[in-house]
Formats: sequence, structure tokens, C-alpha cells
Amino acid sequence: MKWAALVITIAFAMVVDLVTKNLAENHLVVGEVHKVFSFFSLERTTNSGVAFGLLGGRGAFIIVANVIALIIVLLYVVMERRPLLAGVAGGLIIGGTFGNLVQRLSGDGRVTDFLKLPWWPNFNMADVFLVVGICAIVIGLVLEAIRIWKIGRSKTAAPR
Repeated sequence: MKWAALVITIAFAMVVDLVTKNLAENHLVVGEVHKVFSFFSLERTTNSGVAFGLLGGRGAFIIVANVIALIIVLLYVVMERRPLLAGVAGGLIIGGTFGNLVQRLSGDGRVTDFLKLPWWPNFNMADVFLVVGICAIVIGLVLEAIRIWKIGRSKTAAPR
């Protein structure tokens, strides 16, 4: 189940990311803003860095860092004993990473960002998938730590 969930989630994340970037490129001029809601707009920009423009212009470094991150996530998926968490969270991270890598490697080294919140830098669906996947892993790790802590406390409590 873990590996099926992983493959399906990777495919889903990559397709959604690449299709939405393509739609943004075909229907939005760079810098053009389309207000969707009072708190959400579509505004196409390009980004040569990672999330929020960090490390802009360091394409080779970003690609190497992505490969290292992918290896770490794959190791997590292999070791995680909860198959649904491993498959879905790992798949979101890998799919989002692949979506950005495909665009970065097939073009000018930039990715298309088009989602805009008033208080946040522009982002794309790959960024959404990465954040959701990382949050799911962190929550899973915290819950597992709490479970282990509770087991440890119950074993050290001496019966009276």
C-alpha cells in the first residue's frame, strides 16, 4: 500500500503542478494580477530560486540540494512504518520537487509562480504540495514521539 500511495501521489502532484503552471503561462502575462477573492489573486512571476525566491540564481546548487532532499525523503518513506503517511506525505514532497525540477531543467532555470496571498510571496502548486507533505511528516513524527513517550512513562510507573 505504501508504494502504491507513493506512486499515485507523485503522479497526482506532478500533473497538477505542471498543468497549473502551463495554464498560468498561457493565460497570464508576467506581472498581471487577477483578483479571485479579497485575500487571493493570480499573479504570474518567475523564480530562479527556491521557495519565496531564496537562493535566486544558484541553479546548480538548487538541483544538487533537490537530489539530496529526494534521497532523504525516499529513506523516510522506506523507514516509516505507517504506510499511508509515508506514501502520501513522501509522494507530495517528491511530486512537488519533480514538478519544479522538470520546469527548471526544461527551461531557463526558473519556475513559474502564480498564486498570491496579500501577505505572502508568490508560489505555485509544487510549493503547496511540499509544505503540506513536510507538515504531515512533522505532525506524524511529533505524534510518534508522544506515543513513545507515553509508553516509556507507563513502563517506568511503579505499581503500588
